[in-house]
Order: sequence, then C-alpha cells, then structure tokens
Amino acid sequence: MLETDEIVQTIEHVQKTFEDLAVRGLRSAGPEQLATLSALREEFERIGAGHMAGRIAAVVEALRGGEAKAAAALLRAQASLRVLERVLTLQVVAQTLSTLLEPAESEES
Repeated sequence: MLETDEIVQTIEHVQKTFEDLAVRGLRSAGPEQLATLSALREEFERIGAGHMAGRIAAVVEALRGGEAKAAAALLRAQASLRVLERVLTLQVVAQTLSTLLEPAESEES
C-alpha cells in the first residue's frame, strides 16, 4: 500500500500543477513550473506510467516552444491523469476485495 500512497501523492501533485497552469494561464509558466513538470514526468517514468510521462513531456515541450498547441496538450494530459487515477482506484479496490475474501475462502476449505 505504501507504493500506492506514493503514486496517489504524485497524481495529486501533478493534478495541482495542471490546475495552476490552467487557472493562471499557460503563458505564465516559468522555469519553476517546467522543472516541476519535468520532475513529475521522471517520477511517472519511475513508477511505470510511461503514457502519463509522455503526456507531461508533451506539455513541457509545448510550453518551452511557446506553441499554441500547449492548451490541447494540457487537456490531453489532464484527461490521461484522470484515467490513470480511475485505473489505480480499480486496482486498489480489487486488491482490497481479494484480501478481504481470502479468509472467507480459506474457511470454506
């Protein structure tokens, strides 16, 4: 569960960073926000969420390039983050249910 807690914290951190960018505007993103996003990208690579790391990398790249596509990249990354959050939730629930059902199955045997 400790690993899951770390992943949840990382998801919350990137979600907050995305929300800050959306509220303040993408043009306000400075070196600090880009460094934060790059660190979060590395963290997602470490935990095995390569797709999410790629989405964050696309946002960073678009922000550095000053591209008009940065907003679309941010929205795609936010959508991917929400899907990742849902998948993680389902995995945790499945793991919890299997743990709870194990004693009942062993009693039946």
